[in-house]
Amino acid sequence: MKIDFHTHPMMIREIQENDPALSDAIQNVFGLLFPAQPLRVFILEMDAAGIDQCVLLPIDCSSAFSCKIPSNEVVAQLVKKNKRFLGFASVDPNSKTACQDLEFAIKELGLKGLKLDPALQHFSLLDENKIDPIFQLCSSLKVPVLIHCGLSWAPHGLSKLAHPGDLEETIQKHPNTNIVIAHLGWPWVEEAIMLAIKYENVYLDTSVVYSGTPQECLQHVIGTTIGKNVFERNLIRKTIYGSNYPRQDMRRAVRGFNSLAFSQEFTDNAFLNTPLKLLTGD
Repeated sequence: MKIDFHTHPMMIREIQENDPALSDAIQNVFGLLFPAQPLRVFILEMDAAGIDQCVLLPIDCSSAFSCKIPSNEVVAQLVKKNKRFLGFASVDPNSKTACQDLEFAIKELGLKGLKLDPALQHFSLLDENKIDPIFQLCSSLKVPVLIHCGLSWAPHGLSKLAHPGDLEETIQKHPNTNIVIAHLGWPWVEEAIMLAIKYENVYLDTSVVYSGTPQECLQHVIGTTIGKNVFERNLIRKTIYGSNYPRQDMRRAVRGFNSLAFSQEFTDNAFLNTPLKLLTGD
């Protein structure tokens, strides 16, 4: 069984048809311009890539751009339609109701974690008044937090707000909150890896995309810049597979990961064991 821990449920025709404003937000806020496809195409992509389940990640940009891409309710509906989907929530850290919204999404909608994107939601990871209550609640609810770090492809995303190094004090203050740094934090890969090596509750996902193919990106970042041996020795239970679909084709992302020829133990952990540990709160 294989889980893709990083997908965005937005280029789905059925949900865009029900919310015309969503199409505008996807183009002008998230920055995807190609046409939406039927939901069945998402499933066919999974099948072709050999992916059994996908984590769906929304982004609540209410304060920054007056939109949700998409809403937690839409994610919950998709999860109900197909058991191959696992839904995360997103809340706006700039909102006074962020914790209430998160608690509702987890307890009432049945979502399994939290997605934050400081670059696109326009908040600082150093703002403890906004961050601490949310991370404390995630600890209480036993759900992981996946945080966009590094390059933001969104037209108005501020990559400077997504530096993984800004997370360290929060990591120290919330040791019982599991935190996934997305995209290997590129271009701040060494800082992201340092945090994952140092702190028990920090993980990395492999959804890095900046130039060329997924294989070229991962070979450069993991194989050349850091060294595969560092991942095998130090991050064998800390690395999670993610594609960043639909920015990145699922099939090509899987081929990119497989091109690194990790050990079977590493591969099993990245695709299944570590994601299940985070999703179940163990």
